[in-house]
Amino acid sequence: MAKTTSWIFGAILVIAGIWGFFTQPSPVAGFLAASVLSSIIHLVVGIVLLALAAKPAAGCTLKVVGILYVIFGILTFVSVIFPAGQVTAWFYIIVGVIVAALGFSTKKGAVVPPAAPSAPAAPAPQA
Repeated sequence: MAKTTSWIFGAILVIAGIWGFFTQPSPVAGFLAASVLSSIIHLVVGIVLLALAAKPAAGCTLKVVGILYVIFGILTFVSVIFPAGQVTAWFYIIVGVIVAALGFSTKKGAVVPPAAPSAPAAPAPQA
């Protein structure tokens, strides 16, 4: 599940990052503000998700990305560093919570117990 989620959100973020560069200075999709900084962040995070999607650490990557997006959303609310509106801040927080939740819900690799030693074969009857 972590691999699929990484592929999906990675592709979405790469597309959003590239799209953000072409929609400057108007808001993306009519309501999400996209600054150059947020476009760069989306692009880099999307590439990281795509690069690590096939790795065993995909679940951990989702956790980190989700937490970072929640922080990014909070900073968008309280700071002028990330100039965006409340809708954009809530979008970052919602995406971050979803991605982090999916990362935390992934199960670690199944541990296969060692094979039990087989019983010795019964000797063949001698004729």
